[in-house]
Amino acid sequence: MSQEQENPIIPFPLDNAWEEPDLEALTAQELQAYLGELRQRLEDLNRREPRNENSDAYETWAEAHEDLEDAIDEVLDLLE
Repeated sequence: MSQEQENPIIPFPLDNAWEEPDLEALTAQELQAYLGELRQRLEDLNRREPRNENSDAYETWAEAHEDLEDAIDEVLDLLE
């Protein structure tokens, strides 16, 4: 099996590819809706986790995963 077949490149949003709204300007209801959207994105990303933790694809995936987790934490902090 070739390296490419074993570690396919999986497209997903990277480097905050989504437009993050001005969180301070959102109402609690809007923050809840945005939180739901972020959690869905994280769930989708989790389903596409590369198998090989030593691959470039995994490193890229991990960075995107961390960015989404950070965005979720930021929204949760505002909702407190």
